[in-house]
Amino acid sequence: MAPPGAMFGSVNVAVRVAGVRCASRYDRRPVGTCVGSLFSRRQLSSARSSAPAWPNYSLYLVTDDAYLDDKFLAKIEAGLEGGVTAVQLRLKHVSTAEYVRWGEEVRRLTRAAGVPLIVDDRLDVALAVDADGLHVGGDDLPWRAARRLLGPDRILGCSTYGRADLVREALSPEVRADNLGSGAIFGSPTKQSSVPKGVEHLGPLRKVVLEEAAGRSVPIIAIGGVGLESAAACIRSGADGIAAVSALLQHEDAEGTKRAAQAMRAAIEEALSGRPE
Repeated sequence: MAPPGAMFGSVNVAVRVAGVRCASRYDRRPVGTCVGSLFSRRQLSSARSSAPAWPNYSLYLVTDDAYLDDKFLAKIEAGLEGGVTAVQLRLKHVSTAEYVRWGEEVRRLTRAAGVPLIVDDRLDVALAVDADGLHVGGDDLPWRAARRLLGPDRILGCSTYGRADLVREALSPEVRADNLGSGAIFGSPTKQSSVPKGVEHLGPLRKVVLEEAAGRSVPIIAIGGVGLESAAACIRSGADGIAAVSALLQHEDAEGTKRAAQAMRAAIEEALSGRPE
């Protein structure tokens, strides 16, 4: 994780690279208002003719550096063909330039498929590649600052780790998260420090979200070692979608990723259709 000063320096670089300028040097709007408005999905709608009208997080592909090879893009494309409904570009061990380069390539695939691209952690990269949103954890950019800089129209996802206090913060008027990550369901090689909470915590988590969301629909995304065998149980227990890393990307080839996505999407949709409203 970059130190706070470096992070905000990167944000400034991304803003300059993307050509953001306030209307006047004397514009007294907060910087978040300026950046958010100039990067809003509404104002860029003509450039995003294939962008999704309403995000669907039922099968949410999350990437990892372990799968960053010559098959990386082919697997993401195959996952999209197999039913992936959202993509989070999560790369922890690449340079900023590499992150942006990969982001531009993945954005091309998600735009063609009409699904949102979310960038993990790095606001500067999200703005530089014109992603649809940002996902932040508890130790990343403060959530209120993230929303201020993103503006109201981009997607903001927050990791809650299954904690009620973090749900309340994420759903506060200053943050208004659009989706929430659960606590770790199982142990995962991509999140070795996470403490598994099992599917049992999803029901209580959903209750807190419903109480705090003030009538908004805020999807809960189950994450942490979830695969085909456990996806339906997560949905039945209270999740609205599944975040999958290894379950989709561990396969030898892109065709394996496509088949895995098809099977997971079918299991998720069946579980969603059988859940009471």
